Amino acid sequence: MEITEIITQFLMPLVLAACYAIGAALKSTERYPNKYIPATMLLIGAVLAPLATGDWSAQTIMIGAISGWASTGLNQTIKQLSNKE
Repeated sequence: MEITEIITQFLMPLVLAACYAIGAALKSTERYPNKYIPATMLLIGAVLAPLATGDWSAQTIMIGAISGWASTGLNQTIKQLSNKE
């Protein structure tokens, strides 16, 4: 299985981008603890995906949850790659 197949089967780019933006906004606030951001993005992704597609199946909810959770990994990847040592 190629990476493009994995991405198209298990991730929703729209949900990933939305959760990335929401996570970045939460991180910039001092009121919301950083340790809860990954779990929050998982939950938000699980709700956003069915709302975006109109399909409330278990598969869509799981793909949304994985996409939301992956947004925190994307954030850390960008952060680490742009870190100048």
